[in-house]
Amino acid sequence: MVNNGKFIVLEGVDGSGITTQTSLLKKWFTANKNIYGKAYFTKEPTDGPVGSVIRQALAKRLKPLDERVMALLFAADRLDHLYCPNEAEQQGGLSHLLAQGVNVVSDRYYLSSYAYQSLRVDLDWLQQINKHALKPDLTIFLQIPVNASVQRRNDSRFHEELYEKTETLINIRNNYLAIAKKLQAEGENIIIIDGTRDIETVFSDIKKAVMELF
Repeated sequence: MVNNGKFIVLEGVDGSGITTQTSLLKKWFTANKNIYGKAYFTKEPTDGPVGSVIRQALAKRLKPLDERVMALLFAADRLDHLYCPNEAEQQGGLSHLLAQGVNVVSDRYYLSSYAYQSLRVDLDWLQQINKHALKPDLTIFLQIPVNASVQRRNDSRFHEELYEKTETLINIRNNYLAIAKKLQAEGENIIIIDGTRDIETVFSDIKKAVMELF
């Protein structure tokens, strides 16, 4: 009988270092696949049909959408990502991979939806529309001050996306912390890591948290 793979999520405000740390984690899993097994790396929003619409909305290439519509789009993209049928030449969703024993690492998941969208949408409703989403085995939240997030964003972006105004990011960061603690109290395995330190030190903490799953 094949054991399920581990489902790991990295979270944080824009500029917190998720992309960098995910890349390091990918190299680490590749180098240690004989110990920890195969790993599949993905992100939200996805490159799927619903994810493509979300990306256009985030880049402000669509007319403004009501935040409830955005929330439903994110939830739909997430469920499609998880449960896409494994038929013909179509690759099955993340649940199919996990059932085959493949570890899955996602750059963002439902904690992002809760943190970003509960600014304007009721959190209970957000949790309700995401109730069929799998709970991660581990969520790693990279915490950095908003001024550091803004500086990193300005260094790497030539335009401002939806949700990236500084005052909005302050509220999002506060939401992340409050909701992460709420989910921790409900039994979810969420670890908060100081993302302001050097890249290797942060990654060392991430590695330790991941290794404890196995």
